[in-house]
Amino acid sequence: MFDLATLKRDWRSFTAYERFEQLVTRVIMLFLSVIILYSLVLIVMELFNGFRLGQEFIEKELLQDTFGSIFTVLILLEFNHSIALALAKRMGIIQARIVVLLAILVVARKIILLDFKTATFENLLGIGGVALALGLLYWLIGGKPSPHHTSTLPQE
Repeated sequence: MFDLATLKRDWRSFTAYERFEQLVTRVIMLFLSVIILYSLVLIVMELFNGFRLGQEFIEKELLQDTFGSIFTVLILLEFNHSIALALAKRMGIIQARIVVLLAILVVARKIILLDFKTATFENLLGIGGVALALGLLYWLIGGKPSPHHTSTLPQE
């Protein structure tokens, strides 16, 4: 994805806008990578602090916070992967299906971390409506698995 030899070879064939898009996208990926690394360091620190608490770490709120942080890193990784894949396939950076999938992940994170004891009926109704709308939107834009969005594992 960061193959500099391919980038150098293709650079001459790019239009001015494609060059601009390549540069901006790589800077965004660098920023996302820094955020992911920073978040990972915070998660490690949070885990070490949690382990020092012993049995108290098993409390629902502490585990939820840790899980929420991990889920956030996974969402950031998926976002970064989607951008890298778009660069590699020379497709437009903003893909509606990918944006909707990321939004679904964010809503799923919200639902998983929701404290149902304190959530109001309106909160639940609103989150349910957003989840339903995103699911419907995903279906409307052709929510089948993208042939371009594959596993990051090497293919043989």
